[in-house]
Amino acid sequence: MPGPKWPSPKISAQIPIVTNQIAEEISVRLILCVFLAAASTWAQANGKLQLHFIDVGQGDAAILVSPGGKTVGFDIGRDMVEGNCDKPVAYYDQLGIRKLDYLIVSHYHEDHIGCVPSVLASVGVDHVEDRGQSYSSAFYDAYVQATKGKRTTARVGDKIILDETSPAPVTIEVYAVNANGMATTNENDLSLAVRIAYGGFRAEIGGDLSGDDTDDYIDVETRVAGAVGKLDVYKVHHHCSSHSSNDAWLAQTRPTIAIIITAV
Repeated sequence: MPGPKWPSPKISAQIPIVTNQIAEEISVRLILCVFLAAASTWAQANGKLQLHFIDVGQGDAAILVSPGGKTVGFDIGRDMVEGNCDKPVAYYDQLGIRKLDYLIVSHYHEDHIGCVPSVLASVGVDHVEDRGQSYSSAFYDAYVQATKGKRTTARVGDKIILDETSPAPVTIEVYAVNANGMATTNENDLSLAVRIAYGGFRAEIGGDLSGDDTDDYIDVETRVAGAVGKLDVYKVHHHCSSHSSNDAWLAQTRPTIAIIITAV
């Protein structure tokens, strides 16, 4: 987002793909096992790791619920087609979430932060992690106001540990932010990307992280793929744009399941 229309997917045919037309969320209930579930069924902590990928239309949003009940939001985007926040607001309400322990924001495009104010109008948040710096848009200004006093600038290597005293904590580690120091002004390149670890399970959520070297993009994916390693669940970068999910990234991460959130 914004810019080019969404080209044909580049994801390898060998990787199972789940789009938001197929399922509104995936709950990770057992290590290395993924099941489809209705939101109302998994609204509260149930001793399993839950990952919900929300059908917001042309945008991104996801929610993690740890086995111990900690909650983390990943982006809360505004549907670029419908131009409203009905879906993420309704989903948070359906889950019964009234407070997030963390909100992790990948970057500042409308389809990733546009519904943060609408959701946070009824959902509290303790900590917001983003890429820092600033961006020129009304949506960014509204985001800053909605998260005032809660924001922390993420850095590579930062870790959030959930259920810290349990035998099986959940770790969320930053491996890319602000293109890891490479020179670029493309907001997609600057995406904050994290890897989620729970026992032997690995998932990745990285906004619109780029994997293409052109006049408009730089290839961040190839430079970080080795550190990310094998993935069980991959939230496909940039809505499956041709500028992301390059061959080097897929060869290193070899995702078992790929989640695409898009309006088409």
